[in-house]
Amino acid sequence: MDMKVYRKTRYQNIYQHIKNKNYVISMSKPVKTSISRIDNKKISSLDEAMKIRDNVLIKQQKALETIHKEDFDTLWDKYMFDCKYIKKLAYNSLLRKEKDYNKYLKQKIAKPIAKTNQEFWSQYLDELQCSNKQKNEILKKLKAFFNWCIQNDILINNPINKIQKYKVSKSEMLYWTPDELKSFLDAVNHDLNSNKIETKRIAYLVKILTLIGFNLGDRIGETRALTFDCISVENQTLKILHSINYDRSSDDFLSNTKTYHSQRVIDISSKLIEEIQKYREFLKHEIGYNVKDKSMIFFNYKTNKPYCDVTLRKHFHRYCEKAKVSKIRLYDLRHTYVATMMMEGKELYHISERIGHNNYSTTVNKYGHLSNEVRKEIAQTTDKYY
Repeated sequence: MDMKVYRKTRYQNIYQHIKNKNYVISMSKPVKTSISRIDNKKISSLDEAMKIRDNVLIKQQKALETIHKEDFDTLWDKYMFDCKYIKKLAYNSLLRKEKDYNKYLKQKIAKPIAKTNQEFWSQYLDELQCSNKQKNEILKKLKAFFNWCIQNDILINNPINKIQKYKVSKSEMLYWTPDELKSFLDAVNHDLNSNKIETKRIAYLVKILTLIGFNLGDRIGETRALTFDCISVENQTLKILHSINYDRSSDDFLSNTKTYHSQRVIDISSKLIEEIQKYREFLKHEIGYNVKDKSMIFFNYKTNKPYCDVTLRKHFHRYCEKAKVSKIRLYDLRHTYVATMMMEGKELYHISERIGHNNYSTTVNKYGHLSNEVRKEIAQTTDKYY
């Protein structure tokens, strides 16, 4: 369709001729087609165009119903297979989908999904015995499932697209102020001068963990999965290709990132590269570890496994107490990075790409509420604090 001649209307699949003002219905599934005339007359009424469009959709959906008769649970199994082996979602993402499905959806949807509608799902969600926050999580997973159904020509429309999120009071976003970041790093640097090698080792571990989280704004699982050869000294870049594998039953240390889009190459400063190289030299020459290019940066050579989340969190929080700063999560270093960049006047669009959000709207929804007053209290650029 030539968009120089037609313009979009606010109604899906309906376009209007810019000059003649008549309407055209453009459909893409099951085959691409357009309807511009009825009984050899142009469609001049918007109501008529909507009626024609809806009749076409109903016929298409009925045709699909005769082809796809699988129940909800059968289709969910196929969807999860696609998530795991085709889209290769991270272990934690798959686990959360399965957990919510098993608890709230499994063997509870009696009718075929092609016969469900917005009213059905709205009532179903309302009657669930869980918090509004949990209902929003289920709603999010159902939307993804139905979008998969549409992509695979099982449905024409997503029956829950217009269901609004349940009202939930937003939890306070935690992050450090410039003074807190400086105090924390001062406490860590103090222990780097210790004569005790174990004290120095833990301090170095926490410092590099904090600097990477604060400089990259990546997820803590991505930080924990980094290897030394992810860094290109020549190009001053860092590749994020994996997340840590949270599946304790697996022999693999590395897993997929949260989404495919989360795999990315990030520009980093020479100062951060220098700090990581110093840490590697410390591990090799002062402790005597056999550190190779492919070695994980946060690897516990005593257990021959990556550091577990509990150990890293324990060391990090000990320095929070020592520095007398807010006891934030390791994940909140990501929030600190974003707030810092916003204060520096950086565009959310560029921040979104760096932190691995699939959609720019995700970044806006999560961080757009930070007021100018809050931004002014946040740090200046990362290199100023160490």
